[in-house]
Amino acid sequence: MRLSSDYVRDMLDAEIAKSLEQHWEKGWNGRDLETIMAPFAADVVFVSPFVGRLTGDPAQTSVRGYDALRAYVADALRRAGDIRYQVDATFVGSESVILAYTCVFRDGSRRTGADSMRTDETGKVVDWRCHYTFDRSEVDEMIRP
Repeated sequence: MRLSSDYVRDMLDAEIAKSLEQHWEKGWNGRDLETIMAPFAADVVFVSPFVGRLTGDPAQTSVRGYDALRAYVADALRRAGDIRYQVDATFVGSESVILAYTCVFRDGSRRTGADSMRTDETGKVVDWRCHYTFDRSEVDEMIRP
């Protein structure tokens, strides 16, 4: 099936999508806070089932704003230890990208996840949402205090 040029114009720029993929994978695997945070807008909203566990507030599911996200990611990097990440697929939409990935944990176990990132008109991420294939009860075993 051939796509019309109007449809292609409505998709997120391929360079932005590739950049998000590289920042995500290289940043997490390199434990590089600056690389991870580079694509995020000042008013970013982050949503993950890990938020309540890492903040100590089980009712909290989101982190709002660049500075709060930066502090959250720094803590997550500290806790993640030697977890390795591999981007398995990148899906591009009109103003968002989904990164499907595999996490390899200290004990050799593997879990898959997908992060959706919606961008603004400048290509900065304004909404980041994490999705996982595992049960919430497994979360405590995956992250150290």
